[in-house]
Amino acid sequence: MSVLAAAMREAMTRSPHDLVVLDKKTDRWTARPWPEVHGMAERIAARLLQQDHVGAVGLVGEPTIELIAAIQGAWLAGAAVSILPRPRRGADPADWAHNTMTRFSGIGVSMVLSHGETLHLLAETESTPAVCGLAEAASTPASNDLRIPRDSEAAILQGTAGSTGDPRTAVLSPTAVVNNMRGIAERLQLDGATDRGCSWLPIYHDMGLAFLLTCVLSGMPLWQAPTGAFSAAPLRWAEWLSASAATLTAGPNFGYATLGRFSARVSDVDLGPLRIAINGGEPVDCEGFQQFATTMAPYGFRASAPTPAYGMAESTCAVTMPEHAQGLRIDQRTESGRLQKYAVLGRPIPGMELRISPAESDDVIGEVEIRGTSMMSGYFGDTASDLDAGWFRTGDIGYLVGGELVICGRSKEVITIAGRNIFPTEIEQVAGQVDGVRQGAVVAVGSESGAARARLLIAAEFLGSNHEVTRSAVIKRVISLCGVTPADVVLVPPGSLPRTSSGKLRRLEVGRQLAT
Repeated sequence: MSVLAAAMREAMTRSPHDLVVLDKKTDRWTARPWPEVHGMAERIAARLLQQDHVGAVGLVGEPTIELIAAIQGAWLAGAAVSILPRPRRGADPADWAHNTMTRFSGIGVSMVLSHGETLHLLAETESTPAVCGLAEAASTPASNDLRIPRDSEAAILQGTAGSTGDPRTAVLSPTAVVNNMRGIAERLQLDGATDRGCSWLPIYHDMGLAFLLTCVLSGMPLWQAPTGAFSAAPLRWAEWLSASAATLTAGPNFGYATLGRFSARVSDVDLGPLRIAINGGEPVDCEGFQQFATTMAPYGFRASAPTPAYGMAESTCAVTMPEHAQGLRIDQRTESGRLQKYAVLGRPIPGMELRISPAESDDVIGEVEIRGTSMMSGYFGDTASDLDAGWFRTGDIGYLVGGELVICGRSKEVITIAGRNIFPTEIEQVAGQVDGVRQGAVVAVGSESGAARARLLIAAEFLGSNHEVTRSAVIKRVISLCGVTPADVVLVPPGSLPRTSSGKLRRLEVGRQLAT
């Protein structure tokens, strides 16, 4: 049994707390004690071990009790697990099912577990790997002697974001996963006896899966809602936090910004118990995060709770986090004569290291490189790539303030106009504040025109009634606050901008579309 499976078994069987999941269709929460969830995992493991050859295990579906149990079930069976997203709205079901099965097959998955309509779609492909219902697997008689042929060297086959290129699969060992979860728990001073987690993050994404596993290994109760339930009614996040009396939650910046922007619609909630609100997965907008904290303060939200963090799939999840209860701290620097504000993302968690290259001192901008005990073994099929003497080049641009990390942007996405380097987030945050523009749905890219003359192009999802008024307002605001004139502003319908499976905007893809 791997170190991860053993740690999960110890935590789940000893915990006096529950896993509580929300059924999106009935809008009801269902609780199951963690020891019972582990018993279900053992039955699923028994089903997996009935195969002639136990390869990796694929999971697709809503985060039900059975699906969450199947994660540990795979590890008890000595297998790696890969979790992929359900079909997005507007996707062709048959195409999605074919592509999903092809992805699973390409990374060595021998069995896919799913439920509901998703299960039927995958089964109808009539292709490898094999498909089994989660309910069927969970009803398999338990075995008192799970004979594991050989533990997999991998625990998680994690898809990367692919926001600046094609998605790849990071291979994460059991030891790396345990190290990352324990590093998070140590940095945040988590206590299974008193802390309670609440999340709507997708568990196919590294941040959502890490949140779940950190809660499990810490022995705390976890309230898990489907991502679709949040997407349909984002303000319910505050209601869930209140109902669960959560002390720990996490979300991307746009989630906090949405609650802050529409806080007037929030009522009768108590956020007093919430001591940690992690902001990660995308660039932190200081103004938006601060607005959330300010508008939620009347409901008991603590000024010390905001916890901006930095991480990626290649490091299992977390790389840096601030010390507990420091709140949102902002570093200001002048770039091209203009004041910029960036969130301070803390120091590396235990076991991780970082450096800025090339840089000889704090406050010098360069590429972030990382290494440590929770790093991936490599990418699937290419385990030696992207690792330079143990250091991984992240592609993120940042600097250090007193040893703590600040991120400015992505190296591939920097826009250079008239000798000035501009980070897209600077433009996007300003444009996103214009009435009629969908917040969190703005992309700024550079484009070449004529004799290598760079231009600034902006694409934004439009929710208003007058295209020209909104377009003019975006141009005026960007000129006034950013000191650069957009060559064009393209307004598109909501949901039109390409995103990764985790919801990150694909700037380079938008740039290619605007160039055609």
